[in-house]
Amino acid sequence: MDNQTTIKQKVSLMGTSITGEDDAKVTFYPAPPDTGIVFVRNDLAGCPKVKCSFEKADVEYRWTSLAEGDVRIEHTEHALAAIFGLGLDNVLIELEQASLPVTTDYASKEFTQVLKGAGIVEQPFKKGRIKIHKPIIVYKHEGLEVMEYEKFLIALPYDGFKLTYMLDYPKLPLLSQVAEMDVTPETFVKELADARSYVIESEFEEIVKLTGKVSTHDLVVRSGAERGEWQWPNEPARHKVLDLLGDLGLLGKEVQGHVIGFRSGHRLNLELCKKIYEECNDDCFS
Repeated sequence: MDNQTTIKQKVSLMGTSITGEDDAKVTFYPAPPDTGIVFVRNDLAGCPKVKCSFEKADVEYRWTSLAEGDVRIEHTEHALAAIFGLGLDNVLIELEQASLPVTTDYASKEFTQVLKGAGIVEQPFKKGRIKIHKPIIVYKHEGLEVMEYEKFLIALPYDGFKLTYMLDYPKLPLLSQVAEMDVTPETFVKELADARSYVIESEFEEIVKLTGKVSTHDLVVRSGAERGEWQWPNEPARHKVLDLLGDLGLLGKEVQGHVIGFRSGHRLNLELCKKIYEECNDDCFS
């Protein structure tokens, strides 16, 4: 699709805040061409707006947020994955609290359902894209306990939009897996939107303390031995693709290229967004 899109009508979704302490509500509205994705904090005086942008991104412990002055938008990646996975360009997002809702599936499933239910319409304006013309790489070397390991992201030229993620836990063989797909609205809905978040067993109690209402039904919890509960054999890797898609949404435009991640997370995703803008010239933007 070469034209911009928005939704036909407003829709709302309820969940809990990222810390599990409060209920959270979001309402999505149609927006005019060239608006982009704009968040509105309805609960604050003057209803301040924050535009979706990597320049305003702030990575928390396990999620991505936006910050402009004292105004924060918490936990953006799953909603942005649904928006950009469906090919939407212009949406106004009203919040009644700082956090976007965390839904029971810990994925983009419910965001995708309500946005599709609102209907998607074309707008008579050309869709903006960022075309990758050369390899762009971000890399980090880290130590964890007694292990040293590397993580990286690379964006390559490609005629389309393709995401690949290589998940690797040396001590958990079943969590060494790959997910790869050409992302279109159709493949996003069928192959990616439902991929649930996961934690490894050693992290579970910490996550419960952080988010309060987490249950093993909401997350894929892996000790390294079980796999029967997965929706796909590589569901954890698919969720990392989902997070990568949501964080690439911080670029504000559709990417034309192939992005490959190895052990990367939200912080490195943001570094790639910054580097794409630093290294791309005017020919990259349309």
